[in-house]
Amino acid sequence: MSLIDVVTPVPASSRQDQATYRALAGESRQALLAALHQVGGPLDAGEAAASVGLHPNTARVHLEVLCSVGLVERRTEDRSRRGRPRVLYEAAATTRNLLDQHRAREADVGYRELARLLAQQFSELPDVPSEALRAGRRWAGVLSNVALPKRRLFPDETVGVVVDLFRQLGFDPEPGTGADRVVLHRCPFEEVARESRSVVCGIHLGMLKATVERLDSPLDVAGLEPFVADEPSACIVHLAVRG
Repeated sequence: MSLIDVVTPVPASSRQDQATYRALAGESRQALLAALHQVGGPLDAGEAAASVGLHPNTARVHLEVLCSVGLVERRTEDRSRRGRPRVLYEAAATTRNLLDQHRAREADVGYRELARLLAQQFSELPDVPSEALRAGRRWAGVLSNVALPKRRLFPDETVGVVVDLFRQLGFDPEPGTGADRVVLHRCPFEEVARESRSVVCGIHLGMLKATVERLDSPLDVAGLEPFVADEPSACIVHLAVRG
């Protein structure tokens, strides 16, 4: 995916959007913008040109085009010594944010592909549900970012721990009307989970069971019901009084 897809995915009808789209249509301007973003600070035309293999005069023209549409900011160097101050160029803050979001999306795709590969490997085991639960329990043992209360908990407090746990893992959890369930409105691995439900949901169930068992609570995890609704997607964690 090129920078033109990141900053202006669809050329809109407004003059500003059309100008931005045209500014990014050239590979040299895309390369200059990417270089400024990678450096994370200002460069003069000569430095920017050297980073992408252009002549300084050519790079300056391209940089001015990027400035005209707000993708790059231009300023004059502050200097106390003699000599003509340099003109510096830097990626605009909005552009940096868009590129950071784009990289985050690409990273998410990589993690999903890794999760899909691991789920396929698990699916080849003879007892998938049991192995998934075991993997989830091992995962619970290394969740160092989850601080668990040491005192006796009330049922609603146990629900709060479960909600906090899933929120930290990237879900969108919501406590039910009572202390017997938590609704998960978003699964970071939904695409993979729909393909390998017994693996992905089993691992999450094992992780949750092992975590709640470590609590001094009257509740236990009775089950995880995946995809009870599709639009929007929702899963339900069922809690019950310990027997």
